[in-house]
Amino acid sequence: MRQAVRGLVTCFGAMLLGASAPAMSASGPWKPEKSIEIVAPSGPGGTTDRTARVVARILTQHKLVDVAVNVVNKPGGSGTIGLNYINQHPADPHYIVIATTGSISNHILGLIPYNHTAFTPLAMLFDEYLSVVARADSKIASGRDLIDRLRKDPQAASIGVSTSIGGANHTTLMVALRAGGVDLKRIKTVIFPGGAASTTALLGGHVDVINTAPGNMIAHFRAGKLRPLAVSAPQRLGGDFAAVPTWKEQGVNAVSSSWRGLMGPRGMTPEQVAYWDRVFAAMVKTDEWKKDLQDNFWDEGYTDARTTRKRLDEEYAEYKAILTELGAAK
Repeated sequence: MRQAVRGLVTCFGAMLLGASAPAMSASGPWKPEKSIEIVAPSGPGGTTDRTARVVARILTQHKLVDVAVNVVNKPGGSGTIGLNYINQHPADPHYIVIATTGSISNHILGLIPYNHTAFTPLAMLFDEYLSVVARADSKIASGRDLIDRLRKDPQAASIGVSTSIGGANHTTLMVALRAGGVDLKRIKTVIFPGGAASTTALLGGHVDVINTAPGNMIAHFRAGKLRPLAVSAPQRLGGDFAAVPTWKEQGVNAVSSSWRGLMGPRGMTPEQVAYWDRVFAAMVKTDEWKKDLQDNFWDEGYTDARTTRKRLDEEYAEYKAILTELGAAK
């Protein structure tokens, strides 16, 4: 009898240990359980799409994650479609969106219903200075020339930007034109779904100038088809752009940048955020990432999730002040 009771106790104990094993495992460090989707809220070919593909490639090649990484394009609605898609998966850390300056400015403009607080900031990746560009045969000789023309007649030149009014390509140019005394409300602006589309339109003569990332037009610049007029950086860029003057060099007191970061859906846990902190910190140390920064004229600016949230809070306040002054805030 005593042996039977002892056997039952042993059996019951084994059942308890077996039942507790999954709970112990679940309390360990989080890691992905299915494929990762990196969402580019724009069409293929632009900086947002290119950023997503660089991140996906490095995560895969260096095996920084143990699951597949896919890039999904969700263009349209001033970024709203991509943001809507991410927030259809609340608290799911397998979905990540490429965040841009437009992620905050578009909310201030009333173009999208979300600001950055509706998501989980994960990382800031880099800053990017933009260039206003004309065709090589354009009569517009420089950034200063463009401003002088637009001061006399704000519709003297059509301007192509992507992906929306209030996005980085638009805002950085408006900062320069405003500093040059141009009436921003009368400018002829054409919106394109991505940097590749605006570059194609410029090459075809459908717009007079575009404001875009250097990486979007470098091949056409090298081929002698396009000519940068000014860059929005505090000093000249290196490499192929070393001879292109800044706005400030042309008497326009304007310095502005775009940036690219990463956000997940709302409701992610601290453990999930910590996982992505470790992964992205490792990614930006790879030689491939450093080379991509150089090749695309991106300025390294990685910060972790906590610091990224602080920067977004600060920039939201700054952009709101600027856009309110321009009469564009809603």
